[in-house]
Amino acid sequence: MTDTAPGSPATATHADAVPAPIAPLSLIAVVAFALAFLAPVGGIVVGFIARREVRRTGERGDGMAFAAVLIGATLTLVTVVLPAAVAASGFLGSGVPFGLGLGLLPFGEGS
Repeated sequence: MTDTAPGSPATATHADAVPAPIAPLSLIAVVAFALAFLAPVGGIVVGFIARREVRRTGERGDGMAFAAVLIGATLTLVTVVLPAAVAASGFLGSGVPFGLGLGLLPFGEGS
């Protein structure tokens, strides 16, 4: 008894099967991912370039390039935009020690 239905074409055996080739991983996507941690703005820019190249060439790495964009944007927000906004608001220069807003003055000042 065979595994195929009568009249259906025969399928390839394991000896005849050839594994599908795996597309190479995009080097620019890997660079974008590394830059996202080292220089976040560079990670954003190179990440967008990598996404375009990966889609054009069919290489793997679109998810890695997208992660580079997200990580770069998040780290840019945390390390550049938020501190700039806090500094511009004058919160740290208002006499509040360490910006905690606890009303504590160091070493007995204000008595």
